[in-house]
Amino acid sequence: WYQRRVRGSDHPTEHDDWDFGSGAGFYLDATNSPWRENYRMYSYVVSELIPLVTETFNVSPEKRALSGHSMGGHGSLVITLKNPDMFRCSTAFAPISNPINGPWGVKAFSNYLGEDRASWADWDSTELVKNF
Repeated sequence: WYQRRVRGSDHPTEHDDWDFGSGAGFYLDATNSPWRENYRMYSYVVSELIPLVTETFNVSPEKRALSGHSMGGHGSLVITLKNPDMFRCSTAFAPISNPINGPWGVKAFSNYLGEDRASWADWDSTELVKNF
């Protein structure tokens, strides 16, 4: 269900590369077609998953934490930096760092978000932390 709903567009190139598509969603909300319909991981985590876990497992909103590894570590940082009052702490183990300045991130961000590199900073934890 999750794979199909959050990703799962079944676009012909979705599963071709380890560093793009189903292999690398970057915890962002894609704005470019054909990715924008299903690649909305940020909204899914913030608007659906966190409320569901909080309610289902009686998690105290004042004590919530978010953590992740690699791509998930980057996602943890992005989500927390965009929602600083949502979590008490956020951790990342070996997160992807500054993807807008690396080939892997440039490939993904240009496909998911388009060529306007200024908009990419909204999905890069290294850039977001500069706002604090």
